[in-house]
Amino acid sequence: MRFFLVCLAAASLTGCIFENDDDSGPGPGGTSCSTEPTYQIDTGATLSYTVGVDAGYYADYEGSGAWHFEWTCDTDLSAEGCTFSGSIIAPTPAGGIGATCYKCEDDDQLTTSPNGDNTEIDFSTDTSTGIDGVDFVTNPGASVEINFQVNGIDQNDIVFFPSSGTAANPTCMPAYLQPTTP
Repeated sequence: MRFFLVCLAAASLTGCIFENDDDSGPGPGGTSCSTEPTYQIDTGATLSYTVGVDAGYYADYEGSGAWHFEWTCDTDLSAEGCTFSGSIIAPTPAGGIGATCYKCEDDDQLTTSPNGDNTEIDFSTDTSTGIDGVDFVTNPGASVEINFQVNGIDQNDIVFFPSSGTAANPTCMPAYLQPTTP
């Protein structure tokens, strides 16, 4: 939450999404993991945020294997849009994973492909003052691997999920999210 306060204070000067035009690494917003950590996500909990203001990815695990991810940019503050891209890898349940793009426009992309016993969901969306996202169902209680970027840079500091009754975010990308209950 401290990130949003800093962003709100700086809103008149710059946007909250960091960009990196060279090859020096992930930039100031993100860190890559050498070992993917696992984080608990509260089953049935959601997070509140303001669309077009509170830039970031927001994860919900609804239970029974149903996942919902959505994202929005801080365009109302920065006057710039964001390209959200990444992948989610989840165990493939009987009958397939059935991923769908949530509130996406015609030029947004969502693909699924087999990855061993898993399914990889890849996405790329241009988002400004609206919401884009993905919904899918995997095996109840199964953890999922996330690897999210904004404008091509790992930005784990703006990936949010409910954990132990509060908003949490991973320390690096990629990361695993494990539901508290199936």
